[in-house]
Amino acid sequence: MELTIAQIAQITGAEPAAQTDTPITCLCALEETRPGGICYLTSLEKIDALKDIQAAALIVPQEAKGKQLPFSGTLLYAKNPEWAFILLLKYVDAARQKHTPGIHPTAVISPKANLGQNVSVGAYTVIEDGVTIGDNTVIFPQCYIGKDVTIGKNCYLYPQVVIREDCVLKDYVILQPGAKIGADGFGFTFHEGRHQKIPQIGNVVLGNDVEVQANTCIDRAKISSTVIGDNTKIDNLVQVGHNVRVGQGSIFCAQVGIAGTTDVGNGVILAGQVGLAGHMKIGDRAQVGAQSGVIGSLPGGQAYFGYPAIPQREALKQMAVVSKLPEIYKEFKQLKKQLQAAPECTCWSKLKKLLGR
Repeated sequence: MELTIAQIAQITGAEPAAQTDTPITCLCALEETRPGGICYLTSLEKIDALKDIQAAALIVPQEAKGKQLPFSGTLLYAKNPEWAFILLLKYVDAARQKHTPGIHPTAVISPKANLGQNVSVGAYTVIEDGVTIGDNTVIFPQCYIGKDVTIGKNCYLYPQVVIREDCVLKDYVILQPGAKIGADGFGFTFHEGRHQKIPQIGNVVLGNDVEVQANTCIDRAKISSTVIGDNTKIDNLVQVGHNVRVGQGSIFCAQVGIAGTTDVGNGVILAGQVGLAGHMKIGDRAQVGAQSGVIGSLPGGQAYFGYPAIPQREALKQMAVVSKLPEIYKEFKQLKKQLQAAPECTCWSKLKKLLGR
């Protein structure tokens, strides 16, 4: 890349201090700066680190204006330096070509499929009958799109994505490599001495601006739909069971598991390896800490932790007590010895009996 400070200011909305024609050739982290690079500083508490960096430009908070910073390059002032840098990342990322435009000759596309304008399909991808794909959507190599799937505009499906029949992706959906959408829900009933499969005839609906990352599975509903609401982001290796319904703007971190028919509200955060039992409701803006196990419905608007998950404040109190158990046990044994050596009386006798002696 090569941008001038003036161009960066236009992209990010940051205000340059001077030298607007200075060329910038790369983006870099504050901890790994390079000559010709640009990085950002979120807090003026870290200004001592600036004297050794090699970057040509630095985005800093607006309150740095008028202050002497130990930096020899060009400064840009922004209300939110991190967001300004993210805007620059978006610009650079959009300029990179990640796919080969057009339809690869090895792609197998049904004549009964309907592709919009400027759709790209990579090598060895299969698109079945009745599929509809919106404008500007990109499907990378080795994907499978099942019958009657609907995909909106400006979606990205990276290699080895599978979308089974009847599923719906709205606009601006991103599926990272290996994501599986619409596999059968894990539905069986024990009848006549064996596990009998329950047909899963529903589908999956992914809302606008949903991102599903690598090797995550979202199962189709038994009937109706498994639904992921707009702007929800799902990390790698997450399992979403059949008939789950997720609201808007939720975040599921890696290795979360959600059992079937669970209702997850808007703005919910599930940290890594959280497990949710089925047939429950998680309220709006609930936050569940890493490795917690949720076995019943949780009201929204607060943080939870532990197994079973309880309000975080209570969980931390319990952890504090548990950490003191060796000391408490030591004191307990000393007390027992003192009681054993004490003269016999009614109250001592009762207390010894209570302590198991």
